Order: sequence, then C-alpha cells, then structure tokens
Amino acid sequence: MRGLLASPVIEMLDSLRIAIERHKKLILIFLTAIFLPSVALSIFGVRSIRNERFRLVKQLEDEHRRGAAFLKQQIRSRFVDIENILQNLAQNPSFARRDYASIEELLNFHVRENRLIEHVFLVYKDEEPLFPLFLPISEKRPDTPMSPMTDAHGLTLEKAQKLEFSQKRIADAVESYKLILSRSQDRNTQAQMLFNIARCYMKLENYDRAIHSFSRVCAEYSQCTTFSLLPLDLLAGVQIVRCYGKMGSCDDFYRNSIDLYRNLLQKRWHLDADQFKTYASMVEKDISDFLSTELENHNGKDYGQEFERLRGIHRRINEQWPRVEDARRFILPELQRSFRQQGASVFRPFRHSQVIKHEEYLVLAVALRDEDGGGNPGLLGVIVNQDYLIDHEISSIVAETPFSLKASVAISTLSGQTLLGPGSMPAERYSVTEYFENNFPPWRIDIYPPGMDGLGYLKNFYFWTILTILVLLISGTVLVVRAIAHEMEILRLKSDFVSSVSHEFKTPIMAIQTLSERLQLGRVKSLDKRKEYYSIISKNADRLSSLVKNTLDFSRIEEGKSEYFFQETDVSQLLMDEIEQFKRDKSYAGIRIDSRISRNLPRLYLDRRAFSLVLNNLLENAVKFSTGSTEIYVNARKEAESVRVDVEDKGVGIASSDLDKIFDKFYQGKNATRQDAKGTGLGLALVKHTVEAHGGKVLVKSRVGQGSMFTIILPIGKQGGEV
Repeated sequence: MRGLLASPVIEMLDSLRIAIERHKKLILIFLTAIFLPSVALSIFGVRSIRNERFRLVKQLEDEHRRGAAFLKQQIRSRFVDIENILQNLAQNPSFARRDYASIEELLNFHVRENRLIEHVFLVYKDEEPLFPLFLPISEKRPDTPMSPMTDAHGLTLEKAQKLEFSQKRIADAVESYKLILSRSQDRNTQAQMLFNIARCYMKLENYDRAIHSFSRVCAEYSQCTTFSLLPLDLLAGVQIVRCYGKMGSCDDFYRNSIDLYRNLLQKRWHLDADQFKTYASMVEKDISDFLSTELENHNGKDYGQEFERLRGIHRRINEQWPRVEDARRFILPELQRSFRQQGASVFRPFRHSQVIKHEEYLVLAVALRDEDGGGNPGLLGVIVNQDYLIDHEISSIVAETPFSLKASVAISTLSGQTLLGPGSMPAERYSVTEYFENNFPPWRIDIYPPGMDGLGYLKNFYFWTILTILVLLISGTVLVVRAIAHEMEILRLKSDFVSSVSHEFKTPIMAIQTLSERLQLGRVKSLDKRKEYYSIISKNADRLSSLVKNTLDFSRIEEGKSEYFFQETDVSQLLMDEIEQFKRDKSYAGIRIDSRISRNLPRLYLDRRAFSLVLNNLLENAVKFSTGSTEIYVNARKEAESVRVDVEDKGVGIASSDLDKIFDKFYQGKNATRQDAKGTGLGLALVKHTVEAHGGKVLVKSRVGQGSMFTIILPIGKQGGEV
C-alpha cells in the first residue's frame, strides 16, 4: 500500500527534477538578473522610504507648528481688536460722567455691529451691572415709587376703588377717578387715574373711550410708573390691543399688537428678566390666539409674516437672558475681584474665561477712568460671541492657513469638548498640539495630516521603484513556476501517452503473436478456425496500422507538415459507407447505430481519408464511453450555408470542467480515467485539426450520466483550407 502511494510522489519528484534540469539556464538567469538585484534594491528602497518618512514627518511637523502659530496669532488679533475698541471707549468722559445717553450712542456706533461681541456690560462700583445694548439705560426708571397722595385724594381713591371692585358701580367710580385727576398735581398720580378711568370704560364695554384714555397715558405720561415701578404706557398698550380685540377690529388689532410686540423686543421699557418674559409672552399669546381664529376671515397675511419674524427675535432674546443672568451673578463679581488684585496695572486689558453650567464664557474688559484720568470707577467689557468666533472667524482662518497638504484642524476645550473639526481621531494618529498663551482662550489646537501613512508616499520615487521591482519579481517568479509546471505537465502527459500507446500496441501485438504461434506449430487443424485466426490477425494488423498512422498524422500536424487531398465528395454517401463499414466490424457487434442522413446534402470538397478518420474516431469514442446497451445516433442535414453532422451517444458524458480541454493533445477526461478507457489522447485533437483544416468547426455538448453529442459544421462552397 505504501509503495502504491509513494509511486505517484516519486514520479512527481522525478518530473520536477527533470523540469528543473531542462530550465536550469532560465532559473539561473532569473536569480542573477532579477531576483537578487530586486532583493538588494528592495532593501535599499525600504531604507530610503524610512528616511523619507522621517524627513516628511519633520517637514510636516514644522509646517503644522507654523500653521498653529498662524492660527493663534489670527485668533489673538480678533481679541486685540476688541480690546482696542474698549480702551478707546473707556477714555471717553461720558463713562466717567455716567452720561447714559452718550454711552448708548457710543456703543451703538462702535460696538453694536461687531458680531464677535455678544453682550456689552458696564459695572460701576456699588451698583448693579448694566447691559446697555441688551437693556437700554438712557431712559432708566426712577428707583423710588410715585409720591404719596394727600389725605383727601387718598380717601377719594379708596372710595373709587370700592365703587369699582366691591359695589360694581363702574360709572360712579369713573367720576371719582376724574375728580382725583383734575385736582392732583403729581404726574404719576394723574397717569394712574387716567389708566383707572380707561380700565372702567373697558368694563363698561365702551371700548372707544377706553382706547382714547389709554392712548393719552401712552402719549402724555410715557415716563410714569405704577406703585410697583411698572411702566404705565406699557400696561396701557397691552389694554389697547385687547380693546381692539374685543371690538373685532382686525386691522387695528394687528397693527397695534405688532407695534407693541416690536417695542418690547427692542427694549423700549427697562424691564428685568421676569417682567420682560411675562409681558412679551403675554403679547405673543394674544397675537397668536387672534391670528389662529381670524386669519382665514381677514387679510392679515403681512402681519402674520411680521409676527413670525418677531417671534424669532423673541426666541433669541429668551436664549440670551440666561447668559446675561449668569454674567450678572457669577462672572462679573469674579471679574471685579480679579481687577482689584491687579493693582498698579489695573488699566491693562483683562481677559477672563469661566465655565458656568457647562457653558464657557470668554470675557474681555478694561477699567474705566475718572475725569481726572485716574482711579477706577468701574469696568467696561464684553462677552465674546463664541459661536460666531468659531463658526465664522476661526473657520475662515483655518481655510486660509497655508498648508502644503490639506490638514485636519481640531480645536477643543481643555476638558476635551470639541469646538471645531473632527470629533475624534485614532490615538496613534500623528498630530501637532498647541495651546494659547496664558490659557486664553482655554483651548488646544490639534493638527492632523491626512493620509499620513499613504498620501506622502504615493508621490515618492522610491515607492514606485520598489513597486515596479516587486511586480517584476512576482512576474518573473510566476513565469519560472509556470514554465516548470508546464514542463512537468508535458512530462506527465508524455508518460501517460507512452503508457496508453504501449497498452494500445500491446493488445494487437500479443493477439498476432499468440495466433501466429498456434498456426506455425500446426495446432489449428480446422480450416474454418484457421480462417478465423487469419481474420483476427489481419484485423489486429489493421489496428496497429491505424495506431501508427494516427501517431504519424499527429506528428506531421505538430510539425506543420500535414497534407490533405481535397476532392468533390458526396457527403451523404461517404457517411453511409463509413457507418456500414463500422457496423461490419465484429469488434463492435451489438452496437446499434441510428442514422438519419439527408439524401440531398450538397457535395463538398473533402479529404475522404481524413474525414473518414474523423467519423471513425467519433464513433469509437461513442462506443468506448457508453455503458450497457450501446446506442449511437448519427444525423446529417443542411443548415443555412453549411452541413451539420451530429454524433450522439447516451454514455457517461463529460464533466463540465473537461469540456474546454478534451481537444488538447494527450488529454483524457476524468470519466475516461474512471471508465478505464485507454487511449492515446490524440483522437479528438486529430478531429479538431482535420475539421478546421476543412474550414469547419467542431462543437460538443455533454451532461454527466446522460451522454455527449459532437457536432461537425462544414461550410458549403469552400474548398478545404479556405477561410
């Protein structure tokens, strides 16, 4: 058993040894001219790439550090511009004199349009912080309520309020309020009484007179407040809008409510956060409710569009209030303490950063000066609009940063929150990291070169050189291996061919020798038996002759010396003669051939002997690879401009993987091996060459276990060899 297994291995090793011996020169040339130089150049190239990588990394690092320095300088310049504006403003006498009207005018001119500034704050010692551009201060309300009434007016007011609220005698209450209005000299009292009169008219549903009285409050008493310091003209404006709503006067309602809403958003009245939110939300709700019920019945489209615009402003103001409150409660006290600690350098611009409720604030401030140029009466500063700084200013700076290769720039806080650029990068990714001086802003800059592992080397001469060498090395190796493998396959095929030919020759030779000896020794007495032996000897001799002729024919084909003698031939008769002769051969007794040959086939120019050999080979193959009762079908007919001949069997069939190889010399398919059907492997190669020499082609269709069909197609009207 071991000998049987070792035999194929030994044969394969012998074939490999012979193949290597035959291609010794090729292998030697490959090793000396390609392999060894390629290995040497590859080592040199790898070292060069490593050196180039270090050089490129250093070059990129230097460039990125210059880029980071450029970024920092540009960002600092934005802060310096704001600080210069603040210092110039702080030297203006209006701040020392606390001239709020002039202060607002200066801030509106120098600061309001600067989108890097979110809020401006003004802090005087021992006073609440002011935000002049967010909450106007030029018309600051008095800190004390209205003057108390005289005793007589107080009694009259008490009586009027009882008439209005307890006794519901609204008309009498109006007269009492009018009496106080006509006798009082205090403007706040007059404004309050006029407001009370208008309120009573609303209760009496006399909306025209109510609107008239409320309008007088707005026009004549715009600076007056209630006892709780609420602006009376604001309250009157709210009631005017509601009067128009009760009257169903859509146009007047829209116009007055939108004007009131706009004035609230433009900070016409000095309100704290709670007051602003209360009245702005109240007016917004009144307009929204009225529009939802009346918009379909009235032409309020323009007002609706304006309302949506104002609502957007309202939302933004509501978002700013918490930041103003955070600045008032947390940032400004800390800022004032830091300023006091500066001592002599108090007039130098101050930068401050602080995180409140996960929100980062960047603050720039300068000290105010007294009128004599000294002292420190307060602070003027700004809260930087960080969103605009990052999304617009820094983004444009990054786009302008001069990188030779496009780089990824990331800016993040010291706590790791990403402000700009990619959110995360691999830990092993090379980067340049820089920080701002004095940690203002408290950010870090990371610069990542893109495709560091590949982009730089794609342009590298050594990379392409090594790649070319590797391609040549691989190609050379493949060629040598294929040459050796091909030589081993040729040796195997020749070995199989010799074995097959030996077997094919051995059978008829042994038959001739055996029968000749019996005849020579006179052991065959019967005349009929001698005739039978002579016939067998003759047939085996013919078989040997056919084998020798096939081999010689194929040899001539290989050498290009094969010759054909074409003559006009009756194809139908030739096919029928060959089939009858095949049937008469006793070796094929029991073979059933079903032939359907058209009688009117056109005459073709053929080599009769060669074509007969083609048909005989196909019939022999059909018999050889059939099992059980053998049936062969031969059909011949005219198709278009050609004659088609089909030879079909119901045998073992041909594997699909063998169909493209069965016409190769020496090749025998898998099923031939399994059937132990010996042969030279030249028959189908001869068939293909002969048919193609006649200007035709041979086709095959087969399914394993269901048989095969070989088709010969010969063109009409062409002499052999024409294309």
